[in-house]
Amino acid sequence: MVLKNMRSRWALDTLEKQIFAILAFAFVALLIGAMIYQLSQHLNVEQEAESDQTVNAIKVRLPILERIKPEELQDFVATTSICHKGFSVSEAPYGPHSNTLNADLLRAFIAEKLRRPQEDIAVSYADFSEDDFAYAQCEPGEFDFPVAGIVVSARMDSGEWLNIEVHAHKFELIGDQLVSTLRIILFFFLVGSAALFFIRRLTRPLSKLTEAASSFGSDLRVEEIEETGPIDIRQAIRSFNTMQREVRDEIKRRTHMLAAVGHDIRTPLTGLRVKAELIEDAEIRDDIIKSIQKMERITESALDYVRGESRSEPKQNVDLRALIESECSEFEELGETVTFSGDQPVHYRCRPVALGRAIRNLIDNAVKYGGSATVELVYGDGNIHIRVLDEGPGISDHRISEAFDPFTRLSQARESEKGGFGLGLSIAKAIVDGHDGTLSLESNTPQGLIAVIKLPL
Repeated sequence: MVLKNMRSRWALDTLEKQIFAILAFAFVALLIGAMIYQLSQHLNVEQEAESDQTVNAIKVRLPILERIKPEELQDFVATTSICHKGFSVSEAPYGPHSNTLNADLLRAFIAEKLRRPQEDIAVSYADFSEDDFAYAQCEPGEFDFPVAGIVVSARMDSGEWLNIEVHAHKFELIGDQLVSTLRIILFFFLVGSAALFFIRRLTRPLSKLTEAASSFGSDLRVEEIEETGPIDIRQAIRSFNTMQREVRDEIKRRTHMLAAVGHDIRTPLTGLRVKAELIEDAEIRDDIIKSIQKMERITESALDYVRGESRSEPKQNVDLRALIESECSEFEELGETVTFSGDQPVHYRCRPVALGRAIRNLIDNAVKYGGSATVELVYGDGNIHIRVLDEGPGISDHRISEAFDPFTRLSQARESEKGGFGLGLSIAKAIVDGHDGTLSLESNTPQGLIAVIKLPL
């Protein structure tokens, strides 16, 4: 039961949930896109070396270092050289220029940016240790030494060389990257919240319409829905309200008409019966009385069918086991063989009089055509199953669907004197349908029929 509720809660079975899922998917896609963009901005060591950040670092430091007194120069370097931005000043380049195509291209690029001759620029590849530049100032464990990097050396006017170390940085959401990502998340959250608010306002009338349609289908109780929302939804609600009233009025008219017909038919039948009793010929008298009784049963069956479709009886919480036991006991008191199995009470909200009539009809059919009935009450798969089994002649599989048609009798037994008028199953099905359940027929083994009522919880 808990698992079913969880599945129902997370199932995308409403328009609101589906739109919310689309928004959530869009948010995840946007976040992944932002991460991919940030990753695309992650530079390797050559890209770091030719970046504007490296070029600007050289441009800024060269004029500052050239104005510092020679005896103060190393102290200044030791003070301002920090982790990730390490540099040094030496009489010669940090290392000889690497004779590779990448190094030559990088030197030419930086020389052009600095507007200096290439002879004043040297690019060398190096593996840095913790003692090089300002790596000792970095957080412990931040680097796995040796660190592969590049040193860009630029000649100063004094003839000394400024050496700036460059290494690839680990991808981390820091600084502007973190702020940018947080802005995206905040923006989408605000837009998504506003969208969800308007989605709920838009779908609320649809939810009310769905609930009203389900309620009307269960008990034919008219509940007028307020006409709100967009014009097309208001038109749908208006049409539904009209349909509710028309269906209710039509059912009332039909019920009243059949009740009046039944009442009017009983009056002349009673008169005929009185007159038949005056006939002296016993054989003719008995035949006429038997025909009158048959007409009375037909009338009563038709009225029962109408009552089965009616859903005016209020629903109550009842113990189904007690209800079924009561119906079985009535047949046992008449000398019929009826057994019931159901271990535990099952509380269910239903129309007890109507549901009792449906169960009684199924037991009556089983007793008439099978000689006995076995009734089972089983709970499983989130549904209540009421099974009525018999060992009668049964119904062929290809004709089972016809058994629910009014005034239809399919087996030889049903054509005999035992049979009614073909309304028992129709009445039972109408009642079960009114409880949002299903009534089905299955072949029993080795012979007979199984009628199964399945009621949702």
